[in-house]
Amino acid sequence: MHERRIFREAFSHLLDELNIPNIAISLHECEFEKIRKAHDSIHEFTLIPVQFINSNEDFQAKSAFLYYHWEIFDQAHRSLLEALSGYYNAAYVLLRNTLELILKGAFWECMAHKKYRDRAEIIKKKSGIKIENSKKTLIDWINDVIKQDPSIEHELERISVGIYDKISPLFEDETLRKGIIPKVKPIVEQLAEWKIFDPLQRIIDPVEYIYNGLYKELSADVHVTPDTVTIGRRLLAGEDLFETKVILDELNKYAEALHKVMDIGIVVELNILEDLMNDKSKKWLEERLGVITELELNYASTKIVKMIESKR
Repeated sequence: MHERRIFREAFSHLLDELNIPNIAISLHECEFEKIRKAHDSIHEFTLIPVQFINSNEDFQAKSAFLYYHWEIFDQAHRSLLEALSGYYNAAYVLLRNTLELILKGAFWECMAHKKYRDRAEIIKKKSGIKIENSKKTLIDWINDVIKQDPSIEHELERISVGIYDKISPLFEDETLRKGIIPKVKPIVEQLAEWKIFDPLQRIIDPVEYIYNGLYKELSADVHVTPDTVTIGRRLLAGEDLFETKVILDELNKYAEALHKVMDIGIVVELNILEDLMNDKSKKWLEERLGVITELELNYASTKIVKMIESKR
């Protein structure tokens, strides 16, 4: 009985700390359509691979990206729940993590395939470390691994998630990690060169929009600048500094950022999965286009239209 009482007390205490009443206040007082469209966009992101993956071979071929896929879904959801609860700094930190997962999942998927590695000029120019008086880039590292065992090249084409085994030594050595693993800006630049943001990049500079804009804005919360910590936001909003309250301007601003991240995410995953499209997935996209358009996922809807037209 004593243990059960302790459990109930602990559970009750944690339930209070979740600030569930704030979620109700947020939904009641916010610009609800903004929140709804941002939330529903997360689910649209999740639905797409289900329609494009038709076999285990398809799954394995895109597994480096799909390895990150459920993590993206979970992080985006947790981020939204933190925002609805009034913890805006935590929400933005998780949202930046969501964006990084999208970018890095796409990047490593591409790096597993020769057709992209052979065109990785940005990575060759903007990353690398001097080893024995010569520069070694990520491309050199992967090529060296393949030279030692040429069968690896075919294996990566077939099971892309294997790229993580090949690069794991780079993450274990701080010097190699900092020197060879590219930072976010070169990753965005390289993905743009590979047209992974198409058609967004036909409309707007993806480096400016994604890296200099969205990513840098979200990074302010990661680096806890004074205005972005939760108390700083309460101070600017004229709220009690030590009470977790809903700040509607912050919540609406957050919803716009989440919506942008998911629009980018859907564009990226469509470009990653596009070569798997068949008549069945094309028909599904045609049926789903109305939902994507209603959610105002403008870049994603433009991409879907182009994919549908290309198959006619």
